[in-house]
Amino acid sequence: MATGTINISEEQLAKLIDAYKTIQEFLTTTLSLNELYYEEFLAGLRESDDDIRNKKMNEVRSFDDFVA
Repeated sequence: MATGTINISEEQLAKLIDAYKTIQEFLTTTLSLNELYYEEFLAGLRESDDDIRNKKMNEVRSFDDFVA
């Protein structure tokens, strides 16, 4: 895969972000989560929701804490 640099203005970046939000909104209102994501991702998402709901969280103070 080739790599390169793209320079865009702040205005162009704002338009790009708005376009992304529009596509995201369209997809989430048109398709189900099962059509958008692989089952493995959805399982992780459900696990994360359960952890938050059950307050099973650890404070992260460094990258090492994050990957542990």
